[in-house]
Amino acid sequence: MDKLRRVLLVEDNDAHAVLIQRIFEENGSAWSVSRVSTLADAMRFLDENQDSLPDIVIADYRLPDGTGLDLTRGAATPEDVGFPLIILTGVGSERLAVQTMKSGAMDYVVKSSEDLRQLPSTASRILNEWSTLMERRRTEMEIAKCVSDLEADKLNLDEFMDRISHELEEAITTIKETNTRIRKRLSDNIDEEILNDLYRVESAAERAGMLTDKLFEYLLPLYFDSSLVRLYMQNLEELKSRKEEQT
Repeated sequence: MDKLRRVLLVEDNDAHAVLIQRIFEENGSAWSVSRVSTLADAMRFLDENQDSLPDIVIADYRLPDGTGLDLTRGAATPEDVGFPLIILTGVGSERLAVQTMKSGAMDYVVKSSEDLRQLPSTASRILNEWSTLMERRRTEMEIAKCVSDLEADKLNLDEFMDRISHELEEAITTIKETNTRIRKRLSDNIDEEILNDLYRVESAAERAGMLTDKLFEYLLPLYFDSSLVRLYMQNLEELKSRKEEQT
């Protein structure tokens, strides 16, 4: 059985409202249409049903106390509106079409007999587009959270690598200082072969220090960048799988 799709119809013209409700009823039992007549009533309905908003809102452009676009409350995108909105208008115009799209509504329908008959199909299409928008937003939010977590992990990794780097630096410094003290203590009695060995130890310690610094400089961005790439690809694959499941 198809999921019941709830429509809020905002229409002050009784004849138009009855016609639209009948069209949805004739389209099947998958639609439930609630009707209000004014912008204020529509606002009140939406405010009182924040936890259970209608699946789609269809509003006349001209209402006794405002316009259907006022339902967007100044939003610029459908996602910011919070629900899919279709605007009904008596006369189509390019200006209204542009205004509708810029105001966060998803479509507008001219009140012609033919277009009104197609209203359930139009609503179904808009609901599919809305589902895609919501899926994209959820994915973007998940990616943002993962990136935030990675940033936190990076800070923890920074602290860990700083500590390890400091300990290695101390160990290398100790080797060099101990080597220097041994040479000074045995300077009068040390043979040339042992002296050369001590110089090689000191030189190796210096190289180890430089290599350690370069290694940490290289590893941190490599870790972070590769993690972001893996994260992006993983979320891309998940989004693709979800879209395939929906179809």
